[in-house]
Amino acid sequence: MGWFSKLLLPGRLRTGPTALLPARPDPKTLLAVAQLADPEARTDGDDILAGGSRIEVPVELTGDVLAKLGVPDSDTLWACRIAAEGPLPVDFFDKSLAEGIAYRLGGWSLCQGEPLDPAEETVDPLVYLPAVPEPEEILPVLTEALRHADAVDAERWPDGELIEGVVHVSVRRGRVADVYAGADVQVTIEEGHRLPLAAQTRWPYLTEIAIARVSPVVRTEETGADDAAGAASGEAADGTTEDVAGADAAPLDGHADTTSDADAGSGTDATADTGSAADTGSAADADSGSDADATSDTGSAADAGANSDTDADPDVEDTASETDAEDADEARAALLVRADVAVTLANALRGIAADSRGFQLAEPADALPGGYA
Repeated sequence: MGWFSKLLLPGRLRTGPTALLPARPDPKTLLAVAQLADPEARTDGDDILAGGSRIEVPVELTGDVLAKLGVPDSDTLWACRIAAEGPLPVDFFDKSLAEGIAYRLGGWSLCQGEPLDPAEETVDPLVYLPAVPEPEEILPVLTEALRHADAVDAERWPDGELIEGVVHVSVRRGRVADVYAGADVQVTIEEGHRLPLAAQTRWPYLTEIAIARVSPVVRTEETGADDAAGAASGEAADGTTEDVAGADAAPLDGHADTTSDADAGSGTDATADTGSAADTGSAADADSGSDADATSDTGSAADAGANSDTDADPDVEDTASETDAEDADEARAALLVRADVAVTLANALRGIAADSRGFQLAEPADALPGGYA
């Protein structure tokens, strides 16, 4: 690489889309990941062509380049820039390609100067279908795949019908055709979607397909509880604001009364005025001294509070880290459940299971991040 190319490299990588990876990817592994999004992806010299985009050969980035990219905490990363071949890819395929590569190889993506960790995003598996399945065709599969619902949530599904533990809602408005919901997983059937690259090899004669989105169910009572909690916190905040406003108003009124009293007592002879002025000066000195002491006390208290905040309790930090780890484990388990439903539907209905970025899922574990790292 020439010096001029090295000079332009940070700007090109920052514009992206770019996949930043912790280690140099094996060419065969990188090709296998690209073929999950485009089964017809192929090598072109050291690069890979996929869906009208070129995955350029990985480039090693050291500290100075990473600092220009806004990544100061890493010593070495490998960058795979995604460049469009000809016109811009349809549906921002190059951006989703960079995110999918980073997701499966344990890295993160960079596009238009904005870094993104794909593993931190909540994604819902999809199932590509050649047509909208009839309820008689999909209900037996969902009855086995979903955890059964006890009853129909009348507020959320006023037109829902409970069939063998699965709530069925026939929508038939816009793109949404049907909705099927279990106890914790919901399957939304949509029609009229453009044929993705992952499905073009399977159904080259189609121009549109149906999509089944597998997402978590949000219960109505949980939403109401969140709204009530938000309203309560808002009322508490308003009450606190009023109390603070009242507390601030009291010293100002007292200061105003003192000033008026001093003005009222000024109607005496010159000697009395001089004496009172001297007394006032000494009183002012005493007050300023007491104010200084109060200020020093307040400053020391603030310093003590700052020091106490700085010296955080390690037990609290450990508890927070344990809570984060538990939340991450729960999110992974829930994602595996949804991915298992998607793979089951794809196998039963002769469809294609994929993630939200268009990468195929052969088994539920393929939905987890870092699977090819």
